[in-house]
Amino acid sequence: MTRPAVFFDRDGTLIEDKGFLSDPNGVAILPTVVDALRLLRDDGFALIVVSNQSGIARGYFGHDDVRAVNDEIVRRLGNDGVALDAWYWCSHYRAGCACRKPEPGMIEQAVREHDLAVVAGGRGAVIGDRGSDVALGHAVGLPGILVPGPLAYDGPEPDLRAQTLLEAAEWIVARG
Repeated sequence: MTRPAVFFDRDGTLIEDKGFLSDPNGVAILPTVVDALRLLRDDGFALIVVSNQSGIARGYFGHDDVRAVNDEIVRRLGNDGVALDAWYWCSHYRAGCACRKPEPGMIEQAVREHDLAVVAGGRGAVIGDRGSDVALGHAVGLPGILVPGPLAYDGPEPDLRAQTLLEAAEWIVARG
């Protein structure tokens, strides 16, 4: 049975964006994240993280460091009774890479591996703090939702400019 999904950027969306985070001790879950994830989970959505992690290609850290940060996020969310379904990251730093946002490679892989329903105009969304997140949503036919991030926004017009992740989740659920 396929189910709808919401795809989240990691840095600046689920956790504070601290720039090339490689230390799990630097993880800080953003306000409203737990409530937003619970609301979406309760409404039947798969919760998938899709994150560009070019720090790997730049030599700042390795895949194990990304896993350690992700594991810390999982642990902290788990303490609040929230679980994410899957994590995908692009370790490259070159234009034209099939998995680097805004290219749809990570979502295509998630759809194959988790039997997800990603249908243009259907339920679900891509949420992030950058233009590549909004563009990724549009590339796969899902709403691209912008949440505030540390940088000035440069990208396509989002379907929603949410002030918090919870506001974005409420909008997704209200769309039915």
